[in-house]
Amino acid sequence: MAAPLSAAAAEPAARPAAAKPPANAYFVASNGTVYGYGRNVDGTWLPAVPVGTRMTAPPGAPITSARMSDGTPVAFFVGDDGAIWGGCRSLWRMTVANLLKPGTPVTVAVTPNATMLVFSDGQGQWSDVHVESEIHHPCDVPGGPPPPINAEPLPGTGHVPGGTIAATGLADGEIGVFAVDVDGAVHATWRAPDGDWSDTALTANGASLPGGGIAATVSATDGSVTLFYSNRAGQVVLAQVAEGAGLRADPTPVPWAVAKIPEGAALAAVSSSLGTDVSYIAQGGTAIDLQTDTADGWKNAVTLSPAGFAKDGSPVAVTASADEVDVYCGTAPGVPGHFGVPPHTRGDVSWRPAGAAGLVPPMGVITAS
Repeated sequence: MAAPLSAAAAEPAARPAAAKPPANAYFVASNGTVYGYGRNVDGTWLPAVPVGTRMTAPPGAPITSARMSDGTPVAFFVGDDGAIWGGCRSLWRMTVANLLKPGTPVTVAVTPNATMLVFSDGQGQWSDVHVESEIHHPCDVPGGPPPPINAEPLPGTGHVPGGTIAATGLADGEIGVFAVDVDGAVHATWRAPDGDWSDTALTANGASLPGGGIAATVSATDGSVTLFYSNRAGQVVLAQVAEGAGLRADPTPVPWAVAKIPEGAALAAVSSSLGTDVSYIAQGGTAIDLQTDTADGWKNAVTLSPAGFAKDGSPVAVTASADEVDVYCGTAPGVPGHFGVPPHTRGDVSWRPAGAAGLVPPMGVITAS
């Protein structure tokens, strides 16, 4: 008679890695644990579950994510130990402890050859880290202690400590980093493919709110960069950005009388083959999705929720595909979830919760890619 199988042998053989899910969302929960949720390869939606158990961060702390060139989702945050944590299918400690203040906002930009993290210190000085060369490829967990980091300072002055930074990577290796300075002027800081940085003011002073919400996205059709920020009238403004320089056209505020965005509130944007979606939580707690066409013209305004649905100005995230736009946020009672939006039509909008009340802190950051 054949010998009995050992416990290890009795388990089914490891299956090949599953295809990458169409969308992944992350947030730091009220207990400081990183949670993730999203759409599975078969189209079903997975509930929010802890991503790891060894790391924690301040509840609701900033967390950022993007897609690698091959489509793999990658996420980063600064944990309670002051180290940068991140990775692809698992999150691991990438740096020594006490590198940054716990919960420091970090922003990621991905090009075919580089994954760049951008962050600012308590004085507003921006720095960047080339993840592959300074740390390690984010999808390969190394052995041994993390390496020392020599963050590179970026040009530009007048940055707001803790202010919002948006960043995006281009197919040619160029990276754009965007923010509103202390005078309310929108700035673009560009990294050329050869590594040189330059800084350009895109608007006059007072165009936006110092350090306020800003979002950038790269067109899925022509590779151009579109920027969104809010003005002092509570409108979202669309700006077509010229790579490495100024603007391709005058900025245009949203033309419809939609619910206003609170001062400095978070914006999230994404492009698809249909155009661009930019989302926010308006005054009164209403979730809004604004849509453009592929020529960067305003197209639709979609009210996703009733008033009071979420906390005014609370963070959102957005992803898009040819069949669905998804807007992620937490409700006023702290339930994580997302809105499924018919792509660039005025069809029915559905809310899908992904967890229990109280899981998302009142102004907790949610990121998705």
